[in-house]
Amino acid sequence: MTRPRIVFCYRYGLLGGVSAQLLNRYPAMSQFFDVTVVYEQDYGMASRFPAGAAVVAPTQRDREAALAQANADIVVVIDSPSFIDAWRTAGKPGRLVLEVHTTTANVSYLRDRDQFADVSHIITVSQYMDELLRSHRMQEIAPISIVPNCLDDMWRQPTVPTIMDGHPLVWVGKLDSHKRWRTAVDLMDQVAEGERDGLIPMLVGGLTSPVAEVAALTTRLATSTGLANAVWWPRVEYDRMPALYTSVAASGGVHICTSINESFGMAVAESVVRGCPVIAPAVGALPEILPAAALYEAEDFGAAREKVRRALHDQAFRAELLSTADRLRELTVPGRAAELYAQIVEKILGSPVPSR
Repeated sequence: MTRPRIVFCYRYGLLGGVSAQLLNRYPAMSQFFDVTVVYEQDYGMASRFPAGAAVVAPTQRDREAALAQANADIVVVIDSPSFIDAWRTAGKPGRLVLEVHTTTANVSYLRDRDQFADVSHIITVSQYMDELLRSHRMQEIAPISIVPNCLDDMWRQPTVPTIMDGHPLVWVGKLDSHKRWRTAVDLMDQVAEGERDGLIPMLVGGLTSPVAEVAALTTRLATSTGLANAVWWPRVEYDRMPALYTSVAASGGVHICTSINESFGMAVAESVVRGCPVIAPAVGALPEILPAAALYEAEDFGAAREKVRRALHDQAFRAELLSTADRLRELTVPGRAAELYAQIVEKILGSPVPSR
């Protein structure tokens, strides 16, 4: 019995977000499927897959050719409508599946319902996203299933932490209005005031950010007294992030999240799995993966600030913030995502999916 061929299509091969999710899934998915990933643009992610597993198709003609050549049984388009057009032009090879992760303004593409006429199934990553899709009446187009995001096994491997001279306060994300880096920097600046043991503000991400955003960040870091010890890493290799979170935790640090919304909250989940406490807004799917103690009401940054200060010094509170860690480790096992995907594909194709 041959394994189904499945192609995942996504716009950006970035070192994080959906692309990191595809990389995390790949080994477990390969137990059930012959997997190919097609990107519109690559920023260093394609080379992280085994040779030939990920390809870059920058033009519409390239995307059509890639889908035609893949001879797929299942084509999964993740928040990238141009691939739906390419799939149709290529002769509709395989069954079309829509996977939805975005909660930003990009979610507006769901309003163009005509483009989804051939979709066989819709997959998303959390109960929050399931409800969001139903608010767009997407269940009238195709069945909706939840496949939670997963974390590669490296996230469960121990690492030796680096102990820092001070309490790190880390923020991870793009330099954009959705992740609200300016709010994060404000909070870091405010928490630093009166922090006797010393605060080390740490910002991770922003490699592909517009020049204006980078200039605004670096100017702020250079001119704010509370940010005098701050460090900014525009890019940290993905396989080094587990050690970073472990080191932040071992140094008594905290991860602050300031996002407007999250479909799942991968950086938050990664942090908690590594034993690093998180303070985050009660938005999107974050209440599904964090305890109530970790959450502040959206826009209540005074509460966020006080929770961060408490987490830096109160060991019992830190333990409470990590109370969902074991459940998250189980929820994000890659094999679980692969098995759920196999069940969906079996329903679509009407035949069992063999495992290796």
